Amino acid sequence: MKNSNITKLDQKGRILIPKHIRDVLKADDGTEIILIPDNENSQVKLLPLLRDKTAEIRILIDDAPGSLAKIADLFSQYGVNIVMSESRTLVRGKTAEWDIITDISELNGEMETIKEKILNSGVVKKMEILD
Repeated sequence: MKNSNITKLDQKGRILIPKHIRDVLKADDGTEIILIPDNENSQVKLLPLLRDKTAEIRILIDDAPGSLAKIADLFSQYGVNIVMSESRTLVRGKTAEWDIITDISELNGEMETIKEKILNSGVVKKMEILD
Protein backbone atom coordinates (compact mmCIF):
# COMPACT_ATOMS: atom_id res chain seq x y z
CA MET A 1 0.00 0.00 0.00
CA LYS A 2 3.07 2.21 -0.42
CA ASN A 3 1.48 4.30 -3.19
CA SER A 4 -2.10 4.19 -1.84
CA ASN A 5 -4.08 7.31 -1.18
CA ILE A 6 -7.48 8.24 0.25
CA THR A 7 -9.52 10.69 -1.78
CA LYS A 8 -13.16 11.84 -1.71
CA LEU A 9 -15.87 12.09 -4.31
CA ASP A 10 -17.03 15.63 -4.96
CA GLN A 11 -20.69 16.61 -5.37
CA LYS A 12 -20.60 15.64 -9.06
CA GLY A 13 -19.11 12.19 -8.39
CA ARG A 14 -15.60 13.10 -9.52
CA ILE A 15 -12.39 12.05 -7.83
CA LEU A 16 -8.94 13.57 -7.98
CA ILE A 17 -6.24 11.04 -8.81
CA PRO A 18 -3.11 12.13 -6.91
CA LYS A 19 -0.06 13.00 -9.02
CA HIS A 20 2.09 10.10 -7.77
CA ILE A 21 -0.65 7.65 -8.85
CA ARG A 22 -1.08 9.43 -12.23
CA ASP A 23 2.69 9.05 -12.67
CA VAL A 24 2.44 5.30 -11.99
CA LEU A 25 -0.41 5.06 -14.54
CA LYS A 26 1.54 7.29 -16.99
CA ALA A 27 -1.65 9.36 -17.24
CA ASP A 28 -1.27 12.98 -18.32
CA ASP A 29 -3.85 15.73 -18.76
CA GLY A 30 -6.44 14.49 -21.26
CA THR A 31 -5.61 10.77 -20.90
CA GLU A 32 -8.78 8.73 -21.22
CA ILE A 33 -9.26 6.19 -18.43
CA ILE A 34 -11.57 3.16 -18.43
CA LEU A 35 -13.22 2.37 -15.11
CA ILE A 36 -13.73 -1.39 -14.83
CA PRO A 37 -16.06 -2.27 -11.95
CA ASP A 38 -15.62 -5.44 -9.91
CA ASN A 39 -19.13 -5.81 -8.50
CA GLU A 40 -18.26 -8.85 -6.40
CA ASN A 41 -15.59 -7.00 -4.41
CA SER A 42 -17.04 -3.46 -4.67
CA GLN A 43 -13.84 -2.24 -6.33
CA VAL A 44 -12.93 -0.37 -9.51
CA LYS A 45 -9.85 -0.89 -11.66
CA LEU A 46 -8.45 2.12 -13.54
CA LEU A 47 -7.06 1.43 -17.01
CA PRO A 48 -5.55 4.40 -18.85
CA LEU A 49 -5.81 4.33 -22.63
CA LEU A 50 -2.17 4.83 -23.54
CA ARG A 51 -0.70 5.16 -27.02
CA ASP A 52 1.23 2.00 -27.95
CA LYS A 53 -0.37 0.10 -25.02
CA THR A 54 -4.08 0.21 -25.91
CA ALA A 55 -6.00 0.52 -29.16
CA GLU A 56 -9.59 1.34 -29.96
CA ILE A 57 -10.75 -0.67 -32.97
CA ARG A 58 -13.98 -0.67 -34.98
CA ILE A 59 -14.75 -3.68 -37.15
CA LEU A 60 -17.65 -4.19 -39.58
CA ILE A 61 -18.38 -7.91 -39.77
CA ASP A 62 -20.87 -10.40 -41.14
CA ASP A 63 -23.87 -10.62 -38.83
CA ALA A 64 -23.56 -14.40 -38.49
CA PRO A 65 -22.98 -16.84 -35.64
CA GLY A 66 -19.27 -17.31 -34.90
CA SER A 67 -18.04 -14.08 -36.54
CA LEU A 68 -17.02 -12.43 -33.26
CA ALA A 69 -15.44 -15.64 -31.99
CA LYS A 70 -13.34 -16.02 -35.14
CA ILE A 71 -11.91 -12.51 -34.76
CA ALA A 72 -11.45 -12.86 -30.98
CA ASP A 73 -9.46 -16.04 -31.63
CA LEU A 74 -7.15 -14.16 -34.01
CA PHE A 75 -6.56 -11.48 -31.37
CA SER A 76 -5.73 -14.15 -28.78
CA GLN A 77 -3.21 -15.81 -31.12
CA TYR A 78 -1.23 -12.56 -31.11
CA GLY A 79 -1.52 -11.96 -27.35
CA VAL A 80 -4.02 -9.11 -27.71
CA ASN A 81 -6.35 -8.86 -24.73
CA ILE A 82 -9.85 -7.50 -25.33
CA VAL A 83 -10.45 -5.15 -22.41
CA MET A 84 -13.90 -3.92 -23.36
CA SER A 85 -16.20 -4.41 -26.33
CA GLU A 86 -19.64 -3.61 -27.64
CA SER A 87 -21.30 -5.13 -30.67
CA ARG A 88 -24.50 -4.27 -32.46
CA THR A 89 -26.38 -5.44 -35.52
CA LEU A 90 -26.61 -2.84 -38.26
CA VAL A 91 -28.50 -4.90 -40.85
CA ARG A 92 -29.96 -8.12 -39.43
CA GLY A 93 -28.34 -11.19 -41.00
CA LYS A 94 -25.90 -9.06 -43.04
CA THR A 95 -23.77 -6.56 -41.15
CA ALA A 96 -22.75 -5.94 -37.53
CA GLU A 97 -20.33 -3.53 -35.90
CA TRP A 98 -17.89 -4.40 -33.13
CA ASP A 99 -16.16 -1.66 -31.12
CA ILE A 100 -13.23 -2.98 -29.11
CA ILE A 101 -10.70 -1.55 -26.68
CA THR A 102 -7.66 -3.79 -26.59
CA ASP A 103 -4.47 -4.10 -24.61
CA ILE A 104 -1.79 -4.31 -27.30
CA SER A 105 1.23 -4.09 -25.00
CA GLU A 106 2.28 -7.67 -25.92
CA LEU A 107 1.82 -7.15 -29.69
CA ASN A 108 5.39 -5.92 -30.33
CA GLY A 109 4.49 -3.73 -33.31
CA GLU A 110 2.62 -6.43 -35.22
CA MET A 111 -0.62 -4.41 -35.58
CA GLU A 112 -0.44 -4.40 -39.39
CA THR A 113 0.07 -8.18 -39.42
CA ILE A 114 -2.95 -8.85 -37.23
CA LYS A 115 -5.03 -6.29 -39.17
CA GLU A 116 -4.22 -8.11 -42.42
CA LYS A 117 -5.14 -11.50 -40.87
CA ILE A 118 -8.43 -10.10 -39.56
CA LEU A 119 -9.30 -8.47 -42.90
CA ASN A 120 -8.60 -11.80 -44.63
CA SER A 121 -10.65 -13.84 -42.12
CA GLY A 122 -13.64 -14.05 -44.43
CA VAL A 123 -16.05 -12.38 -41.97
CA VAL A 124 -14.70 -8.81 -41.89
CA LYS A 125 -15.91 -6.09 -44.24
CA LYS A 126 -13.86 -3.20 -42.79
CA MET A 127 -11.49 -2.58 -39.86
CA GLU A 128 -10.26 0.76 -38.56
CA ILE A 129 -7.99 1.65 -35.70
CA LEU A 130 -9.37 4.78 -34.07
CA ASP A 131 -7.29 7.52 -32.49
